[in-house]
Amino acid sequence: MENKVKAQPSEFVAKAKPSDFAGMVQRCGEKAYNFAFRLAGNGQDARDLVQEAFSHAFRHLDKYDPTRPFEPWLNRILKNIYLDGVRRYAHKHTVSLDGASPLEGVSWENIIAGNDKTPAEKLDQEEINVMVQQSLNSLPIQYRMAVTLCDIENLSYERISEILGCPIGTVRSRIHQGRLLM
Repeated sequence: MENKVKAQPSEFVAKAKPSDFAGMVQRCGEKAYNFAFRLAGNGQDARDLVQEAFSHAFRHLDKYDPTRPFEPWLNRILKNIYLDGVRRYAHKHTVSLDGASPLEGVSWENIIAGNDKTPAEKLDQEEINVMVQQSLNSLPIQYRMAVTLCDIENLSYERISEILGCPIGTVRSRIHQGRLLM
């Protein structure tokens, strides 16, 4: 029996150097900002998110594995910072409906709007449904089935493939072509 010594993974993984960080920031900065902008919805919050993500990445550079791409690691940090902020905001702005309403003599039911659509919203939705159905009716049947199963029934490509009895590539092609024709 041989006596083998297990090496720790950290012995084989080179550590990122702070001197390399500037280059990584240069390469990923614009993409990180675009991702942050899509999450936050405005430029100022996106800049704050990117700054915090790069700061966090720099502080924890010893945990980064340079054999793997930097951008996904940074985007994961950025996403987590964004989600933490959303959770903190939601926690701060939660109101108990068991307590008294902020308006004297008015119940919570009268303050909080229901989920019912206004008549105009209902009419708009009906018009959209009619237009979508007309567009679907204009499609050849194989495209109509694929688009309906994917976009209306929200089924996976695999499930649609099983239902239609064709390969996944064909399903993707039919969905794409059907959307173009619509």
